[in-house]
Amino acid sequence: MALARPQVSRHRRSALTRLFVAVTAVSSLVLAGCSDGHIDVRSIPSVGWPSYGGVPGNANFAYADVPDDLTLSWTRPTGGPVTAPVTISGKGNVGVTSNAAQGCNVLVLDGRSGRKNFCKDMRAGVEVNAMLVDQYDQPYLGEETTFLAFNAGGAIRWRAGVIGVPLSAKFAAPNEVLVTTTQGQILLIDTQRNELTAPEVKLRDDADPEQPLLGFGDCVRNGPQCAIPAPAAVDTGRERFYLNFFPQGAVSSQIRAMKYNKVAGKREVRTAWQADIPSGVIGTPTLSADGATLYAFSRDGKIVALNTENGSTKWTQDIGGHGFATMTVSPDGLIIPTGSLGAPLTLYRDAGDRAEKVWQRADLATVSLSALTQQKTAWTVVRDPGKDTLSLVEVSTDDGATKRTLPLPNSSGFATGVSVSFSGQIATATNLGEVYFFDSKANLG
Repeated sequence: MALARPQVSRHRRSALTRLFVAVTAVSSLVLAGCSDGHIDVRSIPSVGWPSYGGVPGNANFAYADVPDDLTLSWTRPTGGPVTAPVTISGKGNVGVTSNAAQGCNVLVLDGRSGRKNFCKDMRAGVEVNAMLVDQYDQPYLGEETTFLAFNAGGAIRWRAGVIGVPLSAKFAAPNEVLVTTTQGQILLIDTQRNELTAPEVKLRDDADPEQPLLGFGDCVRNGPQCAIPAPAAVDTGRERFYLNFFPQGAVSSQIRAMKYNKVAGKREVRTAWQADIPSGVIGTPTLSADGATLYAFSRDGKIVALNTENGSTKWTQDIGGHGFATMTVSPDGLIIPTGSLGAPLTLYRDAGDRAEKVWQRADLATVSLSALTQQKTAWTVVRDPGKDTLSLVEVSTDDGATKRTLPLPNSSGFATGVSVSFSGQIATATNLGEVYFFDSKANLG
């Protein structure tokens, strides 16, 4: 059957985000008068860690100073397993999704106490979404068949119909949110009016709006039934985004570069290039801060660095396995791949035509995606030696030396990532469903 057009019902910064930061630096608002006399405020990402990967390019890098007196402030159970990283808004509120069987599976928690600002019981698929948050603490989230925008109090502002399950969304431009789905649909939506700002794109002919969970089970293993298994990496300056995409009928997945600039005054989404990676791609693409290099994992255990101009390969580095197929990249080219559970913490440097191993901590059994900061340190979660419990660890990027270790009480399993707020607070969550929030002792009352 024909697929219908989606209907809508109602401190320092990186070059990667300079477009949004320039807007924020003026007043955090871009105002335009509307015919009805109301003020139209264009949405932009909140400061802090407002989306999957912290920044549009999924680099997991924080332009923040983590305080020296960081300590555990609170913990809170979600009631179900957590699979997506948590986000932290500019007001310090923590957004987390879970696969809770009963009750709320979406929580927005007050960073001062861990109390619920609001919670929601949403449909299947929301558990794979990391919340996107704008400068007014308004979240954006997807569930099977629907992408939703909320206000800061949790009321639904609008819904947009989608084909499949939306993945963690990103801002593509002020007031425009990029939504990609597991069935290969691409939408650019006006965050105020809930209207498409570019014609819908469907990358595969087998997308089926009658079966929203079609292929969803393949997304974990990056199988052929899941067209897009991971969030896009977005370059707002160049108006491009990059996808891990499995073409219909192909034997392996590829990197697909999409451009969304305006043509004859109207925005269009179209393919810029595609790169076929030997053995296929797995996991989330990650963009360098200058937008010149895209990093991805191949199925045969290599990091592949691509030239974003044309998709040509700059270099490959065999790391012995793709692990959780996510990574952390600093503006000066430091790379921490997320290994399999218990893998050593390893730091590489992009040397332009190759990757250089800087150091490796074989004594640290990592169980999390890491975060790098402008303080030349990396934060990650490790398994305590000889125990099942976990700790948050900070290490120096210069030599890998441990700077501090903060226990996660009553923890086990693994963590889904480390998120750093604008003021240096840190949040993480275990896959078993416990959220941990660390803050300066000076802020604890």
